[in-house]
Amino acid sequence: MSPDVVRLTDVRKTYGGRRNAVTALDGVTIGFPRATFTAVMGPSGSGKSTFLHCAAGLDRPTSGSVMLEDEELSKLSEVDLTKLRRDRVGFVFQAFNLLPAFSVQDNVTLPLRLAGKRVKAEVVDRVLAQVGLAERRKHLPGELSGGQQQRVAIARALITRPAVMFADEPTGALDTRTAREVLNLLRASVDQVGQTVVMVTHDPVAASYADRVVFLADGKLVGELNRPTAEAVAERMTHLGAWAESAGVR
Repeated sequence: MSPDVVRLTDVRKTYGGRRNAVTALDGVTIGFPRATFTAVMGPSGSGKSTFLHCAAGLDRPTSGSVMLEDEELSKLSEVDLTKLRRDRVGFVFQAFNLLPAFSVQDNVTLPLRLAGKRVKAEVVDRVLAQVGLAERRKHLPGELSGGQQQRVAIARALITRPAVMFADEPTGALDTRTAREVLNLLRASVDQVGQTVVMVTHDPVAASYADRVVFLADGKLVGELNRPTAEAVAERMTHLGAWAESAGVR
């Protein structure tokens, strides 16, 4: 088995027909090792969202392969792909996507119940404690702050012990202090329980919480930084933005 939890090999994604084809990903090859935190950055229109959707099995690449542990995603039926995402992939988005009539605990345990799995009290207790919401389990989302709602979303993503968690701009709707709390929680999930996290972000400060930052431009990987600082990421993005603008990237 590959040491990478997720591996993309020569992935291309093209939208439209032959006359109006748009290439969103252009031969991307990259792996994400277990228990690592990777940030994905790039100018608007660089292919970040398409990259995340293909890596997470939400969209099928036009060509190339996506491996999740021992599974080649392109070979799975839609039913099997849905089951794999439910059981082995966690998702956290900028919009918290909580059910407003469900309590914190019911929102967190929803993936288990949808899968027909028994909800073990000790697992729920552990995950709620991990995100600092043990005392809020009976509250409704509307009774929580934005940061607390995002922590519920993270707990929901962690409850199935997924192979990988994909986060799409998870701090985009949060203030600076609350964003820092959420990023510390993602960082702790990597360091303390060995979670693998892949996060799309536009924020150099958010990216500095990752082990490495990979940069996309015009659908291609154009560089990476290991042990990033916010300053180094911002500088790289400044140059990347200038390069992308001159290359006609939208």
